[in-house]
Amino acid sequence: VLLSVPLVVVDNKQEIAEAQQLIAICREYIVGLSMELERKKLPKDTLEEQKRICEMAAYFTHANLQPVHMILVLRTALNLFFKLKNFKTAATFARRLLELGPKPEVAQQTRKILSACEKNPSDTHQLNYDMHNPFDICAASFRPIYRGKPVEKCPLSGACYSPEFRGQICRVTTVTEIGKDVIGLRISPLQFR
Repeated sequence: VLLSVPLVVVDNKQEIAEAQQLIAICREYIVGLSMELERKKLPKDTLEEQKRICEMAAYFTHANLQPVHMILVLRTALNLFFKLKNFKTAATFARRLLELGPKPEVAQQTRKILSACEKNPSDTHQLNYDMHNPFDICAASFRPIYRGKPVEKCPLSGACYSPEFRGQICRVTTVTEIGKDVIGLRISPLQFR
């Protein structure tokens, strides 16, 4: 779907916006699901490995997903953080999950976990995750790039990368060069005026 957007011809600003929105949706899902697949491959033997698994699950909760999919992502992060005894952060995921209006049985289970978290509102382990500091996810390393830090982007998908990935092929599109200075996507004569 993502690679077919440059072949689309549109006639008005609304269609241009819809095409750009489609690219953004594809990017969010490709980066998020790629990170999720990588997270599931990671070993869980050491504390450091478990912390990295939790970090990746937390980063995924910042992707711009449909609410039904975000519920799944938040449940995963909630359960992983609860098992790691990072109750304060787990409680945040629980509240975000409840705001999305999950099914009654999911809501009931989430409220139980939230109640347990609120009895001991602390995080046992320090993680590389700051929910209050806006960030983009590097589509190659799956690490946060916090606002104000150097970032390279894919000229088509807009996927973000740490500077060391400049010049490599984008992991999202698999055809564009990261950080390449180009005019960008043009799918309508309106964009050339």
